[in-house]
Amino acid sequence: MKNFKKILILAIIFIFISIFASFNVSAQEETEPPERIKLIENTFTQYTWRLVTRTGVPVCTVVINHEGFPTGQETLAACNESWLALFPTPTVVVTGTPTPQPTSTPIVINQLWEDTYWVFVSSEEVTQVTQITIPDIIVNINAPGIPVNAPYVVIKAIEPYSEYKITRIAGTVNDEPFECFSDQCIVPLLQDSQIRFWAESSFGDQTEVITAIVRIFISNDYYNVRITSIDQLLGFTDSCREIWRETAYGGSPDWVVFPESPDMLATFDKLHYLAGKLILNRFVDASSCPNGGLFANGAPNACGLEVVEEAMFAWQNRFDPIIWATGRESGVPPIFIKSIIKQESQFWPENARYLYEEYGFTQINELGADVALRWNEDLKNQICSGLLFNCDESFVNMNAFEQAMLRGGLIRSIDAYCPACENMINLDIAEQSIAITGQVIKGNCSQTNYIVSDLELKATVTDMWKFTILSYHAGYYCLRNSLEIVKEKGLEPTWANVSANLVCPDARDYVDSVWENLTSFQLYYAPQPTLSPEQLQPTDQSGLVQFPPTVTPTLTPTPKTYLASGKINVYLYIDTNMDFVMDENELINNANILVEFANGSSITVPVQNGEAIIEYENQFKDSDVTITVLEIYQSTKVRIPESGELFTILRIPPPELPGLLP
Repeated sequence: MKNFKKILILAIIFIFISIFASFNVSAQEETEPPERIKLIENTFTQYTWRLVTRTGVPVCTVVINHEGFPTGQETLAACNESWLALFPTPTVVVTGTPTPQPTSTPIVINQLWEDTYWVFVSSEEVTQVTQITIPDIIVNINAPGIPVNAPYVVIKAIEPYSEYKITRIAGTVNDEPFECFSDQCIVPLLQDSQIRFWAESSFGDQTEVITAIVRIFISNDYYNVRITSIDQLLGFTDSCREIWRETAYGGSPDWVVFPESPDMLATFDKLHYLAGKLILNRFVDASSCPNGGLFANGAPNACGLEVVEEAMFAWQNRFDPIIWATGRESGVPPIFIKSIIKQESQFWPENARYLYEEYGFTQINELGADVALRWNEDLKNQICSGLLFNCDESFVNMNAFEQAMLRGGLIRSIDAYCPACENMINLDIAEQSIAITGQVIKGNCSQTNYIVSDLELKATVTDMWKFTILSYHAGYYCLRNSLEIVKEKGLEPTWANVSANLVCPDARDYVDSVWENLTSFQLYYAPQPTLSPEQLQPTDQSGLVQFPPTVTPTLTPTPKTYLASGKINVYLYIDTNMDFVMDENELINNANILVEFANGSSITVPVQNGEAIIEYENQFKDSDVTITVLEIYQSTKVRIPESGELFTILRIPPPELPGLLP
């Protein structure tokens, strides 16, 4: 009996400990990471003016955020109702035979100025606080794209917001832990592996745990590494294509893709306006150059352009993570967002054209702000949160004054020009403005859809994109009136016909220039690191190769004016078991490979044991090479690399057989 009591007491203690431990674990698991939000403070001077008639009667009060008198648009927005109340339209008392009543006379702004004058009331410093959502941490795993001496994978994490940094990448390889205190590291492998990994940020949060399955096989004395599955979903949907589902037909342009990583958005364009701004605002010291590296008009001279080149490449790519995250969130292709920024401001986020009052990366004015707020309720609510009036109504139901206040609030939220800031730029506002740019573009997709649908037209997806660019640049009436002319003439609603009948002909070059940027955009594939087996000894932590933190790629583009000689190694197999791995029994023999170079030359070589080797001489680096399997007419395009030696694998899926034969 005593033994039974002892066993019972031990059992109760064990159950209690188990319950406590379970509670402790679950409590840790339920700990929510901090919400990725940031409060942005924007301080500006607010001026109050009172409009008074010549007889001394106050008409209305106008509040503005710039020096000088209120503009005509600001005055009409604030004073329209007050002016009509002060001078109401007369009504006629009906006696006997009714006579027509007078119609309301619209306000003539020039007459308004003659009958009134301005009285300055006050000025005060106002701080607008805007809550913005910081994009999530981006983390990717990549296998080397070519056969290597020793198997490994590269894990890289990106913190989109420049104020914070990646502090750690950690995980397990087949349950063996690893960690790197950097934003990227190489993880060596011994065998086929299940890799679980995550990244941590100085913001205080981490990504979800991602699981990848990696397979390794040996071919021709080299290791081939393939990631066969990964549970990470990028979750991109082309929102404009969705908006146009009833008005557009046909396929999307080739640039409507979502890159696997922000790194693939990297460009290396020589942007003279950006170069001049970097020198002028002291981001780069060009004092060793004649005239400080600049001409009198602010453009860089030859010496200045050479000194600023590295910073120029870095600057045009420093916002790529936010552009990438904005594309995923808004459903607007990141290549489109970056191309618009390049066209409008060359990545310099200030008001570059004061005459037209256009602000930020994409030179948004009040017209663009109105389009975005009219079509995007979430954006309207975001801007409203920093203003001091009720925003329950939709934008179209607000009065003119409230709409003007919202347009001004949106423009303030993207205006990164800051004379009091270091280097004259508020980078917090610059970065958050990119998310608003995505919403503005999406709003123009909706506006384009409305116009085309209202005119009972249908257009190709390609033409709808061009119409959207026109809407973005020249506004509602330019697009609508031009389409109306095309319809009246009985022409098809194509860009060729619209551009030939534009009511705003100056917009044609803008659309064509943006389209050229889009169609010529090449996704950037960073060179893979090649390491020797000695550098990749997979013995717990000693095998990790940890990179120093990186911010943006600064590699210069491969010059196309130099020649390379080398060889192309083509591996060819039929993936019979559909596992995306080149097994030995799947290698192809007795096939022929046609290789066509950019200069017009070509060569045909046989495939033996799944491999064809093509030697070449004096071909332009970075030029296109088309590789075709002649027997099945399957082709792929590659580029001549800097090293001259190229590896590519052609996977041929098994033929699809009909489920039911006739």
